[in-house]
Amino acid sequence: MTRSLTAVNQSAVPAGTRRLPTRPPVARAALAALLGPLLLAACGSGPAAVTGGTPGATPPGALSTRLERVPVSGALAQPGTLRLRGVTPAGVSVTVQTAPTGLTITPLTPVASGSDTLLPLAVSGQGSGPVTLTVRAGSRSQDVTVRVLGSGRYAPPTPYLAGATRSQGTQVLLRATVSADAASRHSLLRFDAAAATFTSLTFPVAGFETITSHAVNGPDVWVAVRGVSADGSFLLRRSADGTAKRFLAGTVETLNNVTPLTDGRVAFTAYGQERVLLLDPASGAVGSVATSGAPESLTLGADGTLFFTRRGASPAVVSVSLTGGAGRTYPVGTPGVSVPASLSAAPDGQLWFTETRTGTLRTLDPVTGQQHEVTLPAGSGPGDEARPGEIAVAPDGTVWATDTAHPALLRVLPGETAAATVPLPDSPANAPSAGPRALHVAPDGQVWFETGGVLGQLR
Repeated sequence: MTRSLTAVNQSAVPAGTRRLPTRPPVARAALAALLGPLLLAACGSGPAAVTGGTPGATPPGALSTRLERVPVSGALAQPGTLRLRGVTPAGVSVTVQTAPTGLTITPLTPVASGSDTLLPLAVSGQGSGPVTLTVRAGSRSQDVTVRVLGSGRYAPPTPYLAGATRSQGTQVLLRATVSADAASRHSLLRFDAAAATFTSLTFPVAGFETITSHAVNGPDVWVAVRGVSADGSFLLRRSADGTAKRFLAGTVETLNNVTPLTDGRVAFTAYGQERVLLLDPASGAVGSVATSGAPESLTLGADGTLFFTRRGASPAVVSVSLTGGAGRTYPVGTPGVSVPASLSAAPDGQLWFTETRTGTLRTLDPVTGQQHEVTLPAGSGPGDEARPGEIAVAPDGTVWATDTAHPALLRVLPGETAAATVPLPDSPANAPSAGPRALHVAPDGQVWFETGGVLGQLR
């Protein structure tokens, strides 16, 4: 069983939240009749190939399949799982038609799951790319394309718990949690992907001062620092030549959500304050825009609009007008109860966010205000469901999220309405808090995160 909008009582759906549309049966039949001959002509014979993910209308005689666990090769190798709907294991057979060089995919014994069948897919070797399977069940067959992810695992000199990750070219910059040792709180951990080496990226931070947020803007690296003197907290800009310039924030509160803007300014927030602060690096002046509530997270939309999440009596996603005009508020869930948290923008303008209380992953169209809830993996039963944490969106629109309930990531492909699990190996018993956390997608689409004190990579 999976969690989705179709399983939620109508009366429980918050205002502004719309169920995912369902094509009428007549329309589905007409569409199948229209496309069926074209697909057969294009493929020669048999049903058209489908990719794992959210199932659409299944042509007559075809199997209904969904990729529930994404297979991973390499250092973080894990098997995948394909669900065959309405099929018993008896009579199920699988043939691997194509696979990337260096990869071996082995279909294992099918197992029953209610009225469905789960087909485990073992992975060995190195590499990534599409694998084509022909799945047969009785007189029905279907070609299914499953993309195998490659992976890497890189251990720093000592286990490192990351609070956030950013990338700059071929380098990955990790920020430690605020509870880390002084040396880690005063610097960033820099990983050179080309050389597979770790070094420290230092800043003029000392004593009880702590780096609390960081961002990359071209050759510059920005960090927010919680100050301990009368000057309060401040931002530092580290240039490519290693020089650092300090900008006072005008507050003693902890700074978060450092976000470079397209006009050269840098936006950030101060803990508990109902405003977004704006630094002009050219003059050093810090202005602010008042907000209706204290921002929890901050993201830059595809069109340059700033958005933040707000919790409390009126939970919402809110847009920020940088010219001083009124922003727009998009209520989320139940007043005083719901907790919208992580927020990220997709290239198509959609916003993705998590709601912590219900453990849901949602989309928001900032033009129409409509919200959709994504179908999540159900786990092994009640209480074992996936719970999305951090979110990052790839340049191609693929959405990634950490699963705070399991050693796994969640992936939603563009155009799909359900998330697949990307399993990760369990951390050793003596490893730091398992994770994954500090999720980031680089401009080249590679996924970076920290888990069990080491740096993980998916590609």
